[in-house]
Amino acid sequence: MMGRLAKRYARALLELARERSGAQEIGDELGRAVAAFEEPRLRLLVLNPAIDADARVRTAKRVATALALSEVVANLVALLAGHNRLAILPEVARWYDGLLDEELGRARVTIRSATALTSAERNEIVELARRLTGRREIIASTEVDPDLLGGVVLDVAGTVYDGSVRTQLARLTRAMAEGGA
Repeated sequence: MMGRLAKRYARALLELARERSGAQEIGDELGRAVAAFEEPRLRLLVLNPAIDADARVRTAKRVATALALSEVVANLVALLAGHNRLAILPEVARWYDGLLDEELGRARVTIRSATALTSAERNEIVELARRLTGRREIIASTEVDPDLLGGVVLDVAGTVYDGSVRTQLARLTRAMAEGGA
């Protein structure tokens, strides 16, 4: 239920952003708003249903002003606060990013590796992601995860390509336990 609601808010926001020719900027503002409302003390205040709706809205508006959010994002934040729905703001932002990515023909990927990648290695993996997705533009984020031991795990829109040494060792262990080669 909340996922569908977040998607509806994201679609409406994207429509407003298109009218104002600032879809990417709106996405960036959403990201800043999400980060601000993740602050534990603020989160406690704006997500508490026992707090009066007017107080939640006032607080949300102050945060929006402090972040210099555009009118459209500030209005969304106030609307969510007034209906005690600020908890779905991160999901609204994810949907918004996904809808905007689809519209712009880009894909987001996460590259996890045991050690930091060189520029050439990163570029090679981004090119692989481009071929896998058929998208021109790839927005890649990288993470170092020493538990992988070696290799790379590539997450392309929820599809995971696991080439890590850890996974290869686990497969080998399973095959040996089952008596396979």
